[in-house]
Amino acid sequence: MTTLLCGTAFAAPKPPRPEAGIGVLLVRPALADRDGAPPALVLYREPGVGRLGEWSAPSLPLFPLPVGDGDLYPLAVVMKRGEWFRVAYDEAGRSGWVERQRNWSFLSWEEYLKGRSARLLPGLRKPYCILRSEPTGQAPELRTLSPSNALRIVEVAGDRARVLLDLSVIGWLQWRDEDGRLLIGLR
Repeated sequence: MTTLLCGTAFAAPKPPRPEAGIGVLLVRPALADRDGAPPALVLYREPGVGRLGEWSAPSLPLFPLPVGDGDLYPLAVVMKRGEWFRVAYDEAGRSGWVERQRNWSFLSWEEYLKGRSARLLPGLRKPYCILRSEPTGQAPELRTLSPSNALRIVEVAGDRARVLLDLSVIGWLQWRDEDGRLLIGLR
């Protein structure tokens, strides 16, 4: 049996898609040190306990989130406890806790996604590629999308986003799967 993927008939196993979590932490690193190296973010196993190490913001996995304006780095937040945020620190999805700094912002996915440009991630199963007339999986299909389709997110309702396609077609698309993993990449 062949599983049809958006744009491909067969595909090698892909690494897991990034976990969406509960929102996005917009990290603005402090000024570089005297040597010009970007300052490190200290990550912990638990909030303030069990230091995992230091990472520079540019080295943390941002895919499929775009680097923001200037020196903002968006990180997907898996969990939040007070001013502590659990974020992924590598492509394998390992995560650690980072303490929020004064010049960082946390946005829910609804706040972060609205108005942004997006594309489907490559290699998705067909049900995730369908633009529908309503925000349910049973709503009538409008068309099947591919990763080459540019989308503008108009509204977010749970795991569905109302998107504008080609400045003429508007419909609903699932932006994260049932396991909480991203189905879209942002530009």
